[in-house]
Amino acid sequence: MRENSRNEYNSFSLLRFVFSKWKIFLIVFVASAVLSFICASLIRPHFRATAVIFGPRTNAISKVLLADETNNERLDIKAYAIEEETEQMMEVLGSRDIKDAIIKKYNMLEHYDLDTTKKYWQTRLYKNLNESLIIKRTKYGAISITFDDYDPVLACNVTNDVLDLLDSVKRRMENERAAAAYAMLKKQLEDVDAEINRIDDTLQMYMEHGVFEFEGQSERVMQQYAIAVAQGNTAAMQRLSAELEKLATWGPRAHALYEVQFNFRKYQSLVKQKMMDTKVDMENEIPTKFVVERAIVPDKKSYPKKSVIMTLSVVGSLMVTLFILLVVENLKGTSSRREGEAAE
Repeated sequence: MRENSRNEYNSFSLLRFVFSKWKIFLIVFVASAVLSFICASLIRPHFRATAVIFGPRTNAISKVLLADETNNERLDIKAYAIEEETEQMMEVLGSRDIKDAIIKKYNMLEHYDLDTTKKYWQTRLYKNLNESLIIKRTKYGAISITFDDYDPVLACNVTNDVLDLLDSVKRRMENERAAAAYAMLKKQLEDVDAEINRIDDTLQMYMEHGVFEFEGQSERVMQQYAIAVAQGNTAAMQRLSAELEKLATWGPRAHALYEVQFNFRKYQSLVKQKMMDTKVDMENEIPTKFVVERAIVPDKKSYPKKSVIMTLSVVGSLMVTLFILLVVENLKGTSSRREGEAAE
């Protein structure tokens, strides 16, 4: 009970003290409100433009368009990206290529009033751009692209340009890899074609020796030889015996080479298919993202918020004033007690 009474007494004393100094608090309130309003008015307003996109589940267009599978979600051209693909796309959006393109197109050096003759101008340039360009994930897994600037039209244009540059930068990265793969496959196809031509030339030589299809040809010659023996046809036996000698000499080689040729032609077909798939990826012009909304020119400033600045300034000023008055009052009380003790 005594502690509660002391708390109530202290609270009442504090309120009584505040009311006793109401003129000072009123002056501080009015002065801080006016000064904060003036300061907030002097701050150059900024405007924020925002675009929202989803990434695709995959950009391998050849797999999406040419794959036989229809139940694989990754091969669905309409499938949205998950966490991994979204993070990869955010990295591309924040890449140096995109920033350099924005700097060049909008002459951001002049826009940020930077002097290239001064030290660290490049660091300040990218620092300003990084503070203005904000790329983050939304709570629904999309990507928001935001640009803050005192020029609302510029903020809108830069945001949409970043959106558009994503296609060209991402396509360039993927096409470089696809072009390298295409060149490698082309060289491989040339090597395979050369090997098949060499095999064809060798088989042509075997054909000139009378070997065309070893197994079937051997079977037919053996059947005819058996008939010639049964009939006692010596001339036919001699002729067929010579044929059998040719088949025995060249046939196994031709048979083995036909097997090699068959495997090479299968591989040739596979390489050609891969080349066609890679060419689809190289010539891909399909957008690399799903655009939820493009940026529009903002008509309301995002910074500064005058009401917030004024509220914080007024509350802060009143708290500081209260603290100073309490300290002064406490010092006065201490001084009075000491004077009283000295008088006694």
